[in-house]
Amino acid sequence: MTPHEALAEIMKDLSAFFGDGLAARIVMSARSAGPAETGELDRKQYVEVVRTVCGDARVIGMLGELTVGEKQSIWEQLVN
Repeated sequence: MTPHEALAEIMKDLSAFFGDGLAARIVMSARSAGPAETGELDRKQYVEVVRTVCGDARVIGMLGELTVGEKQSIWEQLVN
């Protein structure tokens, strides 16, 4: 799976908890925090975005630390 496709999967997961608008804001905020704010992500940049999303206080507060850890592991492995 490409990083772009994987981010779409993450958006689906987050949308189930936060709705489309807030999920998009969380992912865009994570992307802007890293070196690849625009353009296509490589695997390393993708993993950095996943870690930033999983470190977001809103995500931790909604899912809990255990579930966030599980999601992070799953999401990081989406990109080969």
